[in-house]
Amino acid sequence: MKVISHCDGFETLTLSFPLRAFIMHFFIFPTMSRFSNPVPIMLAAAVCLTACTTLKRFTPDLSKLPRPAMPNFATLKKITNIIPGMPDSDQATQEDPQMPFNARGTLGYGHTLRIHVYEGARTPKRIYNEVLMVDSQGVIAFGEIGSAKIGGNTLPQAVENIAATFRIGLRLTRPVTVHIISVEDTPVVFIRGDVMKEEFVPAWEDMTIKQAVTVSGGRKIGSKSHGVYLIREGVRRYFSKLEDADQEEPEPGDIIELSPDI
Repeated sequence: MKVISHCDGFETLTLSFPLRAFIMHFFIFPTMSRFSNPVPIMLAAAVCLTACTTLKRFTPDLSKLPRPAMPNFATLKKITNIIPGMPDSDQATQEDPQMPFNARGTLGYGHTLRIHVYEGARTPKRIYNEVLMVDSQGVIAFGEIGSAKIGGNTLPQAVENIAATFRIGLRLTRPVTVHIISVEDTPVVFIRGDVMKEEFVPAWEDMTIKQAVTVSGGRKIGSKSHGVYLIREGVRRYFSKLEDADQEEPEPGDIIELSPDI
């Protein structure tokens, strides 16, 4: 009876020939007989019932809306929570190359990540910390724990793969939190949850949580939620609204999670 197609952000409904004939016979022609001048009705019928008759309903593709541009970072934040014994810079080995890094891009060979992993929610325990490089196969290795293929991943995708590697490799049942502190000596903060698009943004001096959320595009359109979690070193802190959370200055590796439920 009908054919639905999509074109340029619209849904298109096309009426089949039998249905058009039915409408002409039982609705259009009887109506025409009541008027002295049927020409306008004939024209309307011709427009509405041709083979290409369509009814269009606007359906915007929100995923194609442009995200706010990244700020011009004059000064990036200093990483102050370097664990004793860890290198000061993101260089896994002497052969580790310096690679260009885009927080909204994908990871590839030579990208070096400073990673902290925590197990548990109420009393999280750090179970891993290291500076690791993505190898030529796109793989990042965690020794006996296992490895994760993150080449071609965005940072949010890489976090999911790394967390899965630890859950499986260590047979963990408690929650696993992966903090990416920096990539190629660029400190980053992760914005996730009830947002237009989960992403990492570079952490700059005097950065606020509200600024970080704004750069990521903000909450999903139509969201009524307001709660915010700040996750630092595996510990979750809840704020009832973004303005309250803004009292805390984000640190490299922090996760800002906008609650979808509260």
